[in-house]
Amino acid sequence: MKKVRHWLITLATVALVFSLGMNSAPEHAMALQLDSLTPAIELQEKLQEKYVEKMDLKKKEVLGFYYSSMKNSTDARKHNIKQALSKIHNEKIKPQQVFSFNEIVGNSNLPEDGWQQAGVIQNGQLVDDYGGGICQVSSTLYNAAAEAGMTMVERHNHSKSVGYVPAGQDATVAYGYKDFKFTNLYDFPVKIKAKSYDDEHIVIAIIRA
Repeated sequence: MKKVRHWLITLATVALVFSLGMNSAPEHAMALQLDSLTPAIELQEKLQEKYVEKMDLKKKEVLGFYYSSMKNSTDARKHNIKQALSKIHNEKIKPQQVFSFNEIVGNSNLPEDGWQQAGVIQNGQLVDDYGGGICQVSSTLYNAAAEAGMTMVERHNHSKSVGYVPAGQDATVAYGYKDFKFTNLYDFPVKIKAKSYDDEHIVIAIIRA
């Protein structure tokens, strides 16, 4: 999990420098920012150990892992999240293949496909629409993919910050408009493992296939 800590700290450092300006980022402010990340990083490390075992995976085969919580979500939002998780679970990605979230999950605007209305962010506002909640799945997947060393092809941030991943680490999707895509540049196939536990925890791992 050292690479998780390194990746998160590097991301936070870059974000802080740009937010303060290259010549105005005081050392003590940067140290404070990194210290504030420590609990979240340690939580991810502990949860990886717990859920790798629950998912019956071998530690050495896990390339990337990420967890997020849907504890305070509505039933409709949880339904959409679980449906999206089921669609990407066990998806195999061959070497040089581009994974497309929208291609695999499909059009979440279609109620006839089982999608329900829940909160989505549109133009900086929270409104109800079909498929609300699936961006938490794409965002959790993005963080797992980043840790796994996948090459990002397409990713978009929400128009406002979200609470389930740190600022700047989200990946919003909108069918036919915004997608989340990455390429497997390894010389071996990888597989996505995506599960929910206790009606609260979202767990995504990318493993050697």
